[in-house]
Amino acid sequence: MKTPTDIRWAVIYFHFFLSIFFYLLIYIFKFKLTELLSIYMDFTDVIKNRRSHRKFKEDIVEDEILERIIEAARLAPTWSNKQGARYIIVKNKTIIKEIADAGNQKWIENVPMLIVVCIAPNRSGKNVNGLEYFTVDAAICMEHIVLAATNEGLGTCWVGLFNEDKIKVVLSIPEKVRVIALTPIGYSSYTPREQIRKPIEQICFSETYGTIIKF
Repeated sequence: MKTPTDIRWAVIYFHFFLSIFFYLLIYIFKFKLTELLSIYMDFTDVIKNRRSHRKFKEDIVEDEILERIIEAARLAPTWSNKQGARYIIVKNKTIIKEIADAGNQKWIENVPMLIVVCIAPNRSGKNVNGLEYFTVDAAICMEHIVLAATNEGLGTCWVGLFNEDKIKVVLSIPEKVRVIALTPIGYSSYTPREQIRKPIEQICFSETYGTIIKF
């Protein structure tokens, strides 16, 4: 027959081992959560780590990663939510070479794949000052692509120098659709150096243009 002392010690042991169990559970959870979060960067790190990459490994980006990148572009804000931007993913080496020739940029020949961003001007808007926003819409979407790719550990390079008419022929793009930009995308084979940026005091003003701001 168990005495009150035996029962008391049994309760103490029970609480002791239960505490160890919960501490172990919390440790495992925190470890797994940290491991999961480490896959993706902090947003500030994404911005700081973005570079223009021009040399890539031959590995093709996995479809599930590509889908996440295009999903980021799909969620970008556009004029009146018209969502006019369209994306062409190019993996065919012959087509990539033709695009490189159209831009007179030989380095593009060796990239594993490209994303071409285009938009029809009538799928955007114009403000009261007559400024057409289709290029702005496409640029916002393009930047989402670039940052999402950086977050996935991939390299990109925003390319705006090319013969638009030639690219439209190569990719069978309709006449009324404009090609705004393209980027290679893949696993970079090097780390480009960080570019020097102007200090905030030179680019941001307080209340009126040219009035120095201090944070």
